[in-house]
Amino acid sequence: MLKLRYLTYTNFGLVEKWYEDMAKKGWQIEKIILPFIHSFKRTEPEEVHYKISLAPNEGSFSAFSKEELGDFDQMAGSLGWHLVDRTFNLNIYKLEPGSPDSIYNDGMEEIELLNKGIKGEIISLSLSTFFLGIMHFLISSGFFSSEIYYSNYPIFMAPASMLLFLFCLLALGDHISFRRRNKQARDLGDLKFSRLSFSRPFVFLVFISFILVLVAVGTTFLIPGEASNGLVVLLSFLPTIFILGTVYFFRKKIKTMNLKKGSKKLVLFGLVLLMILTTNAFNFFLVNYLPGQSQRQEEDLGNFSKKMGRRSFLTKSHAYYSSKDQDLEVDKTVAKSQGLAEDLFARIVKNAKNHPYRTDYVKDLSKSYPYDKTYSLAKYDDYVILHHDVVLEINGDLTDDQVQKELGKILGVD
Repeated sequence: MLKLRYLTYTNFGLVEKWYEDMAKKGWQIEKIILPFIHSFKRTEPEEVHYKISLAPNEGSFSAFSKEELGDFDQMAGSLGWHLVDRTFNLNIYKLEPGSPDSIYNDGMEEIELLNKGIKGEIISLSLSTFFLGIMHFLISSGFFSSEIYYSNYPIFMAPASMLLFLFCLLALGDHISFRRRNKQARDLGDLKFSRLSFSRPFVFLVFISFILVLVAVGTTFLIPGEASNGLVVLLSFLPTIFILGTVYFFRKKIKTMNLKKGSKKLVLFGLVLLMILTTNAFNFFLVNYLPGQSQRQEEDLGNFSKKMGRRSFLTKSHAYYSSKDQDLEVDKTVAKSQGLAEDLFARIVKNAKNHPYRTDYVKDLSKSYPYDKTYSLAKYDDYVILHHDVVLEINGDLTDDQVQKELGKILGVD
């Protein structure tokens, strides 16, 4: 059985009690899959004493080797502390009856380890909050623009980035508050743990955001009729997975190397740089040399050439038209409903009004043309038309009668 609770420095005492309560119900902790996913096994209900102890398993550029971890676990076992699982610097133990309450001789030693871990978490969460704030700002700009009609990515990534940003912000505040609240603590038994980080809503923030990220990635290539080849989109994510996996694996190896901290930093930096160059080379090959992917397939429609464009769940179709006889290019989007088409039209007009070089040229020309709405977007030959559930973005001379005929063909009203 899997249960969701976020295990961290500010609440591990509450997690101990939770494990013991679960054991009384016949569920004993078996493994920590992730810091917020706990796997329990079915057993007979019994009184079990658990302890989550801090151990210097790893730092930024240092870590116990397998042999050192084995020696540490053997020492704990000799005291009746049997390792269940570990996550970062938190080790979960199941204690034999009569075992001591700590594997350390001095309570301040554990407090010092805790303070060091809290300090590192505050630095890490501060950086994460800063970068997630920037990322959310950039992604949400697409969410509030016309981009959501051409890609599902901002539809799901905007709320995901907001939830991750909120999670990091709350976690940062929680760690700072925990540190201040326990400033005078001299033993783990004196600690006042956080109810916030132990609560279900707290862990749901990160869990739901991860689901939204997966949906955002998946829906970029699962839409029928999507212009970009699904295989190519999927392959484009492989370098990211490769670089993260490689760095994670070798980072563990680098930490246990018999090198100075500065040398370990150089090795890790060189590894990341090599991976970035490799992935960029892979993506360059993917875009430029994979057969049939360097350009979208064009369809000959007599007076027009047509190629399909990207779309999202909000649109029925999206295509680009180019006239062979007229200096005319048309971006046609068919929305799922007239209301959505009106929203897309409004977003395009708003974007033009907010543009420093276009705002003076945005004008309502609806009375001059036989469509629901018509606006100019620039000084010359740049227009947007709303007609029922269709939005046309036009680059061409809209006053030309022949252009009007061509637009009628594209709209299917000719």
